[in-house]
Amino acid sequence: MAIVPLSAASGFRFADPVLVDALHPDRAQVEAFIAGVYRERYGAVLRGFLPHLLAYHGADGRLQAALGLRCASEGPLFVEQYLAQPAELAIAERMPRRVVRSELVEVGNFAAEHAGDARAMIRALTCTLHGAGLRWVLFVATRQLRNAFDRLHLATVELGEARGQDLRDDPSDWGDYYAAQPRLMFGDIAAGHTFLQREAEPRHGVLPTFRACLAGAP
Repeated sequence: MAIVPLSAASGFRFADPVLVDALHPDRAQVEAFIAGVYRERYGAVLRGFLPHLLAYHGADGRLQAALGLRCASEGPLFVEQYLAQPAELAIAERMPRRVVRSELVEVGNFAAEHAGDARAMIRALTCTLHGAGLRWVLFVATRQLRNAFDRLHLATVELGEARGQDLRDDPSDWGDYYAAQPRLMFGDIAAGHTFLQREAEPRHGVLPTFRACLAGAP
């Protein structure tokens, strides 16, 4: 699948996103960027990150936003700590169709310098996940992040409150994050992609290395 350069496509403010896995030379830099945003906003000390990071740079090459990904086919999801049952069952209770676990992906480690960067990142991410053949996205959203989805008119469904007391690790590392009213949400990637197409947003092909990861390649 061809990759549409974001820098050349109207509606995106970023250059092509970079997939940053564990052995990528920029991994420490991207983790430090994410950790810095959480430290500044919530006084949090992040000690772990999702296995796949997407880094978004501006035209000047400066890192402006990043996020993390984990496919449900890879194992338990971080967000399942907030649920009393597997994520696919929780989603299926709210949707009139069968939900297949292999079609689920969780997104976290959201970090952006500005609100506009967050919206641009969500638009690009929706197209990337759709191109990867994924159907359902799960994420924890603070009020600020929920506002970003609302401003994009992307429909999401709340699964419940995300509570620090449900974490296996010490919730104190998260500083004031859980005071920001985070909620566990999910969205229909296909529906979001269709909406963005109707809004004349450009398509963005899946990154080849990320597609290989989804296929179970090393």
